[in-house]
Amino acid sequence: MELATSRRLADELNVSAQLEFVYKFTYQARFDSNGSENELCHVFLGRCDVDIVPNRTEIAAIRFVDAPALARELKSLPGSFTPWFKMEWDRLSDEYGTTLSRYTRTDHPT
Repeated sequence: MELATSRRLADELNVSAQLEFVYKFTYQARFDSNGSENELCHVFLGRCDVDIVPNRTEIAAIRFVDAPALARELKSLPGSFTPWFKMEWDRLSDEYGTTLSRYTRTDHPT
């Protein structure tokens, strides 16, 4: 899984980074009459010190936001996030907060 994750990081963001596996989880989400998702997700954390240049065929936009601002946004605009991301963030920040704090950057604009 680490190899596949590194490959997708390069394909989607044009960066490489040493990644740390944190945990995996499953989720299901129904989308009205459009169908549903049933996913197994692996959560990795890493850091890169180069500019990120998204592959525009994979990613429409990126932005940087610090953890406290993200937590506030998740509470105030929950519909702006996918169901899996909300689940992931809750678990990552609650159960793996110490691990997450090792990857928090305070010198990046939000």
